[in-house]
Amino acid sequence: MSAAAVAAAVPQIAKAANLWTEWNDTHRACCQALSSAVNILERLEVLADGSLFASLSHQPEVQQQVVAKQLAALNKALALLHSHHEALKGTVRDLERLHIEALRSLSAAANLEAAAVFAGPQPTAVQCVEALQDMWLMCKSELLLKIAAAGLVTLDMSLADSVALMACYQSQPNVRPAKVDVVLALLKETAPTPNYG
Repeated sequence: MSAAAVAAAVPQIAKAANLWTEWNDTHRACCQALSSAVNILERLEVLADGSLFASLSHQPEVQQQVVAKQLAALNKALALLHSHHEALKGTVRDLERLHIEALRSLSAAANLEAAAVFAGPQPTAVQCVEALQDMWLMCKSELLLKIAAAGLVTLDMSLADSVALMACYQSQPNVRPAKVDVVLALLKETAPTPNYG
């Protein structure tokens, strides 16, 4: 890559790394919110058993009040999950924008053929653009899965289904950390060595 292409890539490299950290932080928050929702669903299933409240037969409204509080907590957990999904949408949009900026920089290069040729150990400009695209598409696919998974959370969800849903959600099957590590390493290789002289 030319010195100008490398210099132009440095801010994009830093942004990509920051966005990946942001994605992971928000993913953890999403998992906590979904876990809360699933736990509440499990409690609601237990609370539906009227025999638990048999000793309070003179106060039939107690069961209704407890269930109502749990339903309110479920609504709050799902609203929090939705807000975290909105944050992930922002991260995906930023990754897309970063990829488009890199693609425009590549398209504006005076010699496109040179952008695809290796110049020493550094990756080519084309490889960097492809790496950003990979990162964006992985996160985009995972976000769509997360939104679909959240839509499967219902009051009649079985325990087995909720366990499977949580496992899938937490594992992020569309985001392969090893692939992201390769992408970030590839991008970091383009960063110029600081000159302290």
